[in-house]
Amino acid sequence: MGWLIWRMVRHTRDTIGSNSPMKVQRIYRTTMQSFFVRSEYLFVLMGLIMFGVTMHAVFFARFSTPYPEIGRVVVFLLSLASLAVPAMIVSVDLNHWPYSRGVVITSFPEVHQLKIELSDAVLVLKEGDISRIQVFHNNGKLQLGFAVFYLTSRDHFILPFKTEGMWVIQEYFKGLPVEYFDRLVPLIRIYPMESAT
Repeated sequence: MGWLIWRMVRHTRDTIGSNSPMKVQRIYRTTMQSFFVRSEYLFVLMGLIMFGVTMHAVFFARFSTPYPEIGRVVVFLLSLASLAVPAMIVSVDLNHWPYSRGVVITSFPEVHQLKIELSDAVLVLKEGDISRIQVFHNNGKLQLGFAVFYLTSRDHFILPFKTEGMWVIQEYFKGLPVEYFDRLVPLIRIYPMESAT
């Protein structure tokens, strides 16, 4: 809990007022630690513990019912269900990680520009360079998703929600048209996105 409060205080200190990336230069670097060491992995840990406890019950518990086999099957199905949320979080993260790995976002408030260092390109963006944004998300309390940024040069790039400093892009260039798409499991697929024309 203390770690979460510390992160929130630090985030607030560096995002608003005279300390914001609109006022001072900020560098946001996405590392393996910043991407994977997050509060939602508590759900992964709890799901794995629940799976272990229920699987132990499947093999070692005594069921005082006329049909203990049915009880074992029900507990086994519950143990599989306890893996649903952890499996979704881990699969989405593993799918998104290649798009966030090593991404560096640097703000240049004096010229109102952003430099985005991707794995295969370096972009310097100014007002008018982004034409629109598509956001694919799971529309749940546990927010998983990614955004596709379309450039006026007819190119695009993808950033997952867990990319450090991704929020700065929309904060820097306000009023961009944004389309939202609900996906139960928002995986990044290699095919043209909807409305990409």
